[in-house]
Amino acid sequence: MQKLVFSVFILLFIACSSVKVKVKYDPRANFTQFKTWCWLEGCELNYQGPGYLNDSAVIEMIGNAVAKEMYDKGYEQTDDQADLIVDYHIVVQEDSAKFARVHEEDLPFWDDYHREDYYYFLKGALIIDIGQRATGQMLWRSTSKRSMSLSPTITQTEINRSVRKAMRKFPKRVP
Repeated sequence: MQKLVFSVFILLFIACSSVKVKVKYDPRANFTQFKTWCWLEGCELNYQGPGYLNDSAVIEMIGNAVAKEMYDKGYEQTDDQADLIVDYHIVVQEDSAKFARVHEEDLPFWDDYHREDYYYFLKGALIIDIGQRATGQMLWRSTSKRSMSLSPTITQTEINRSVRKAMRKFPKRVP
């Protein structure tokens, strides 16, 4: 029973774990001069990440979420002559956590009677890079990290929320 309760707790923890975002940017960058953007690779959305996540639907959902955030910030998506170039990639790493159980009456004999279980999960990161086309200089990077189950099902709502949070500190365009 304890194992079942703890397993449910771990799964809920992983499923509800919050996205942790770190942003790096060039403090000298003057974003007021930029009006347009396009994707890095020939203005076409190009996936970079683990092969098993190379699902055209997920790639399109992430691309659409990034495009919506850029639009909401006041930037227009255009062709090769865009001011900014945008790229994203995904990094996923398997990880585990150890859970040791011991009954209260076994505490004096902890070394002999404790039982350890391992729980496996993924640590994923969505990295969004934005650079200046003319100079090729990186201006802004957001790294969003999150723990997830070994077989994650990713919904459009989760992607939109994660990308919105990842790009929250990206400057709005001032007309």
